[in-house]
Amino acid sequence: MNRPFDFEGLFTLSASHGVVTSGYQPQHALHENYQSSGRHTYPDHGLVRPGEMARVEVHLISPEVYPHCLWEGRVLDVLEGSRQVGTLEITRIATEGLLVAPESYKQLWEEPAELRGRL
Repeated sequence: MNRPFDFEGLFTLSASHGVVTSGYQPQHALHENYQSSGRHTYPDHGLVRPGEMARVEVHLISPEVYPHCLWEGRVLDVLEGSRQVGTLEITRIATEGLLVAPESYKQLWEEPAELRGRL
């Protein structure tokens, strides 16, 4: 990807998972009814071992489709299909359109009005 990362955080990989390296592309549970793939970059060591925590930069696949769903301190489930493989605590949001106050967050995803009919 040629654009900057969307957010960064602390990724904790499940102790039962194998090693993951920069370029890993799991899903992130952004809403109860919506997950998005994103590419992980681990800037400090390039990998995460089972049971470890590492700083991560996340490039989401299409952040314009799920605006206003993240805040600093939010913990996301990280998944491979329906299997949870870790958690990710958000420490900084770089893509302003993703930012929302926790009390304004909508648990169920709704198609953004400006994209209606294009998805």
